[in-house]
Amino acid sequence: MRRTAVFFVLATAAAVEAADTGAPFGPPSRFDIGASRRPTSVAAGDFNSDAKVDIVVASEEANDLVILFGDGRGGFRQGPSAPAGADPTEIFVGDFNRDGRPDLAIPDHDTRFVTILLGDGKALRPAPGSPLTVHSKPHPHTVDGCDANGDGNLDLVIDSWEDNGLTLLEGDGKGGFRTPGSPIDVGRKPYRNLKLRDLNGDSNCDIAAPSYSKGVVTILLGDGHGHFKAGDPIPAGPAPFTVDVGDLNHDGFPDLACSNYSGQITDPSDDAITFLLGDGKGGFRLGPRLSTGRGPFQLAAGDVNGDGFTDVATADYGSSGLTVAFGGPDGLSSTRTHRVPVPDKPERVLLVDVNGDHRADAVATSSEGHEVIVLLAN
Repeated sequence: MRRTAVFFVLATAAAVEAADTGAPFGPPSRFDIGASRRPTSVAAGDFNSDAKVDIVVASEEANDLVILFGDGRGGFRQGPSAPAGADPTEIFVGDFNRDGRPDLAIPDHDTRFVTILLGDGKALRPAPGSPLTVHSKPHPHTVDGCDANGDGNLDLVIDSWEDNGLTLLEGDGKGGFRTPGSPIDVGRKPYRNLKLRDLNGDSNCDIAAPSYSKGVVTILLGDGHGHFKAGDPIPAGPAPFTVDVGDLNHDGFPDLACSNYSGQITDPSDDAITFLLGDGKGGFRLGPRLSTGRGPFQLAAGDVNGDGFTDVATADYGSSGLTVAFGGPDGLSSTRTHRVPVPDKPERVLLVDVNGDHRADAVATSSEGHEVIVLLAN
């Protein structure tokens, strides 16, 4: 029995070593953001107008947001903080007041609030009227934005899980939003993470909303006037937890990728990446599932190796690593999947080019390590 166990360990180690051949990223750089902060969400933008990518990290316990100013080479220095509201769960970056500088929308978990922070090229400050009181039952988990009604201003969409729907907050172009918002019927329970993109090529913003408890993704096509119509549910594997959009097979049409997660680290049976290839008309077909590490809390899309195919990465909390799946003519494949060790149990991951080499680097957060972890693409 002991020999069998030893063989299993050695075989597992060999498999990991094989997976690391041609590793997607170099060694991690770690940036401590303070012992009082437990980062829960991360996003990127140029927040000091120096044409270099910066990172913003929102944290529970401290209930604030910290800017990490980038040096354009993959290094960061900690900048000012701003109030982010209670338990900030996600961050959407966009220009809400049309001044050419990035602003932020942050849903505050366990409240009915969304915090709006406006950027001035140096720091982020609460917008007049922030936090917004919004219609969301029981509370907002997710946010994304686009110009949903064609007036040239960014609008926001948040979830309203208990209503089987979403809520549209129309922007006024001055940093304000019409609240408590207009309902959007999904017909299924959208939980964490949604994406607003043009999914059918009509230049209007559409919505991809995973329904964790239903095992589906719902596509809601927009008419460009602030209205959305939900299509039939699309199977997306058990427990689709987060979703992102990219061109996985380089055919010019947007595709979807989901991380599947049971919600329990002790139950890895649902842990996977599921991808759906788009037809450019709002339709999607399911591809094969790919295995991940344990507890893939989040999935992000980006071109890691610069070949024009979108790749994806999951933050595998339970395995303290990332699973990176490279795109190709068939979408994603287990033969192009790598496991990347990461310190301190990553919970969130972002794929973004932080050093200007036109390849997406990985930015991960660890609430247990109170840190941001940056891995530059090889």
